[in-house]
Amino acid sequence: MILGLETSSPRASLCLYDNGKVLWESHFETDRSHNSKLFTPLNEALDFCQRKLDLIAIGVGPGSYSGVRVGIAAANGISLALGVPVVGISSLLAFDAERKDYQVVGDARRKTFYIASITDGSLAGEPALLDEAGLTASLNDGAIFTMDRTVADAFEQTELRFPTAEGIAYRASLQFPIGSDLPTAPVEPHYLRAPYITKAKKKPIPGFPRR
Repeated sequence: MILGLETSSPRASLCLYDNGKVLWESHFETDRSHNSKLFTPLNEALDFCQRKLDLIAIGVGPGSYSGVRVGIAAANGISLALGVPVVGISSLLAFDAERKDYQVVGDARRKTFYIASITDGSLAGEPALLDEAGLTASLNDGAIFTMDRTVADAFEQTELRFPTAEGIAYRASLQFPIGSDLPTAPVEPHYLRAPYITKAKKKPIPGFPRR
């Protein structure tokens, strides 16, 4: 039994997946924070399977920074509590479980877009960051998905669609069949860019230094 979680987009989902079938699933939407809505369906899922799991699979993005981190934290917490292994699956692989080949595009901010190619069910390298002209030139004639409404409106070749927990669980079942070796590294978010961190400026404390 695989518990799949996908929280990288405003349309989050959870599912229980076993022997190629979804036994239970739940979806919810939020534009702000998934942590306010995630734990009720998560408890329902654990009650449904009586807390008997073989694997937890979490979508690691790219996508919502806070959504991905909330999902990973929840997956790690369940893993620790139940002694069940957890694996991270790129959310780019979870847009369409039936297709082996498609593209995913999205808004990467700073006047750039990302494009990722899924070939034979696997991510063909890291997503490329392009300007609008570069993205237009890179779009092929096949299936192209995006979870950004602004991108769907700007590029008529794209279809608005969201990654799903079913897609995450399905990909996990293929990559990590029961009894296979699992990665030992901790699950980390899939960033499009390295995190940009700045040092906080020191604020003077009133009355100090004393003169």
